[in-house]
Amino acid sequence: MIWKFITFFVRKLDPEIAHKLTIKFLRLGIHPRLKQSVIPVKVGNLIFKNLLGVAAGFDKNAEVIDKVQFLNFGFTEVGTITPVSQYGNPKPRIFRLEKDKAIINRNGFNNLGMLEARNKLEGYRKRFPVGSNFLVGINIGPNKDSEDRFNDYKVLAENLSEFADYISINVSSPNTPKLREFQKKENLEKIINFVKQGISISNSLNKKLPIFLKIAPDINMQTLKSIIETAYSQKIFGLIISNTTLDRDSNLKSNKSNELGGLSGEPLFKKSTDILSQANKIIKNNNYKLYLIAAGGVSDSKTAYVKILCGAHLVQLYSSLTFEGPLVANKIISGMFKLMKRDNIENIFDIVGIINNPKDAMNIAISGFKK
Repeated sequence: MIWKFITFFVRKLDPEIAHKLTIKFLRLGIHPRLKQSVIPVKVGNLIFKNLLGVAAGFDKNAEVIDKVQFLNFGFTEVGTITPVSQYGNPKPRIFRLEKDKAIINRNGFNNLGMLEARNKLEGYRKRFPVGSNFLVGINIGPNKDSEDRFNDYKVLAENLSEFADYISINVSSPNTPKLREFQKKENLEKIINFVKQGISISNSLNKKLPIFLKIAPDINMQTLKSIIETAYSQKIFGLIISNTTLDRDSNLKSNKSNELGGLSGEPLFKKSTDILSQANKIIKNNNYKLYLIAAGGVSDSKTAYVKILCGAHLVQLYSSLTFEGPLVANKIISGMFKLMKRDNIENIFDIVGIINNPKDAMNIAISGFKK
């Protein structure tokens, strides 16, 4: 009950102040201490204790990795981290759409920069070395005013890879001008090569560190196919689908729905899951080996189940932490156990990507498989 009250109180504050307060609470140890549920997931050579993670954007500066473990998540992704600290876009830049359970942000990669993050990560890894049972992804992106954005990715990979279980390349934030142009084939290939170069000269013991690409939901089929083909040919580990959207559904009820920025939360669920489902089909039809992490609108066990049915090996959330509070992962994981028991599923991988469209997947999540 107390966490519901705290969540209610924090949501009455300005969104950016609320986020800073949440991070401070976690740093001070003011959070639930939940036993971590185990739904073991092996993704390539990565072993996750459970399939639910915190998406990039929550722990921008790698401040609360050790605390997130207590909230029953299986992994976290810190960042987006840029080489040099930057303020981001002018405030206000985060808008809570209460009636829609959504958030619009135009932060613009506000973070303390690579060196500050490195110090935090170094301290964390002294206690929890790479390969510990709580996995950490590091999300990287270029500075807005960088003279060489490609080199930014290389510098970040060189300096941060040794602390990562995987690297996530952000080429899809809508709040950094022209960043999404990096999803084009020539640019994407160049970025991937720069990141690989950075890893190769880093202190990382794993020179084949898994690399994910975080992509936008606002792309057509041709662009999606191109990204997947590039990821496969460049031996990328997988895709994170998806970042926030610039689109606005006409059904949004909140009066701040026309604010500029990327929309996340429940209204993103359909669009991000459509792209996930399409990616899953392309990967299966071509027999590609690519793993998918799903993000966008995950708020309960059913939405997480749908993501898995549509192709996700892992699931991330962020916005639902705002609306549901620190017990959201516990609620989702316990709900997943019930759905798996209902459907006689022993291994979650048995149902990854077996359904071809989100509508059918949601029907299964609600009613189960037809006997």
